[in-house]
Order: sequence, then C-alpha cells, then structure tokens
Amino acid sequence: MYRSKKIMAFIGARAGSKGLKGKNIIDLAGRPLIDWTIQAALGSKYVDRTVVSTDGEEIARVARTSGADVPFSRPQELATDESLLDEAIQHCVQWLKDKEKTSYDYLLLLQPTSPLRTSAHIDQAIEYFFEHKKSEQDILIAVSLAPPKTGWLMHRNSAGYVQFSLDAGQRKHRRQELPQFYFPNGFIYFGPQEIMRRISEVRDTMIPYVVDEAIAADVDSKEDLEKAEAYISKNRMHYCEK
Repeated sequence: MYRSKKIMAFIGARAGSKGLKGKNIIDLAGRPLIDWTIQAALGSKYVDRTVVSTDGEEIARVARTSGADVPFSRPQELATDESLLDEAIQHCVQWLKDKEKTSYDYLLLLQPTSPLRTSAHIDQAIEYFFEHKKSEQDILIAVSLAPPKTGWLMHRNSAGYVQFSLDAGQRKHRRQELPQFYFPNGFIYFGPQEIMRRISEVRDTMIPYVVDEAIAADVDSKEDLEKAEAYISKNRMHYCEK
C-alpha cells in the first residue's frame, strides 16, 4: 500500500546554534553531523526525495555534497530562534508546489541532531505507521520510555507550594500501578504531508514509536557529541560508510 505513496524526507537545519556552534556540520566520526541523517534518508526503501531546508550556505554545500536536495534557501525570518518548524515545513511544501508543481503524500521529519538513526530505523517506523494507523489524521512520533516514577512528578504552584502534577484519580499509590509515560525524542516524525505542516499542534492521534533512549540521543553539546561518537565506534557495523 505505502510503496505507491510519494514520501519526502524533510531535514531542517538552521545556521544559528547557541548550544554547540555550527553543530549541524560539526565533525562526528569523520563526517559532518547532518550527513548521518542524510545518508539514513537516502538509504530508505520508501523515501523518494530528501530535502534540506537551511539558511546557511555552508550547510547547503555540505548537504548537496552528501546527496540531499537543497532547492531553495530558507528565508531569514523563518530561521530565527523564535521561528516555528511548522513555518519552515510550510515554506518548503509551498515552494515545491509553486516552483516545481510537486507535492508528496507523506512527509518524514528528521532532525539532523539525531545521528544514530539509520535507514533501517526509518523503514521500520514507516512500516509501523501503516500497520497501526487508524485514521487519515494520524501521525507517528518517536518516543522513549520515561522512568517508572514519572507519575509522581510534582511542580511548584502559584502559592509557592509543591503539588502532584497528576490528580489523585490518575495517581496510583503503588509504583506497579502507575501508568507508563513516554517523552518525545525528536528521532522521527512521520505522517500525511498536510497534517505534518502543523506538526507543533497538540493532537490526540499520535502513534507512539518507541525508540531506545541510547540511539535517540539529541546532539546539542560537546558531551552529547562525544557520547554519539562513542556509540558509533562501539556499534560500527550498524552504520554505513561513505
């Protein structure tokens, strides 16, 4: 069924980075960080096109060298710290429609700071989506398991006291009875293009694709980079060589 659908991988890579300067093209195990994500997308059995949206000339050059399409330069007003990812996706979709008369059925959102993602992960996630989707509004979101005691989280209220984040009806007294919690890790998002254009909206039709936290690492600091390099070195056979 989904083999007949047109799928575009969207990789957003702003030039500005406050956590780790130039992180999108920083060296990771001998390759630019963004290259790991591009190669994973290009190696997918289902992805028809891999597009990088960036405002950075050097990022664009590296992305093209890696084999991705960079058909436009992202406008500066869509590349600020306050810019929503939705706006960059909408710009990309509209640009392709206006300039190339091209549209896609499904959009795969991949952040370049998740370098441990492989083509196999992408293909498995796409297959999982189509096996579990219940409506045309569904999207897939990669998540990791939260610690068992997450259900006991507390927060400070307006009076300065702490209170439980879950109400008494949701909160169980026995740890074994606590519901399982998850947190999004940014590893993979996938769904119909028109729904993905509004990815930041909270919705009730998100299919959880559980990913081990070790491979879902988000590189945002030098320490994150070192951990990712150590993981790649230890699991070299799982990662393609250029």
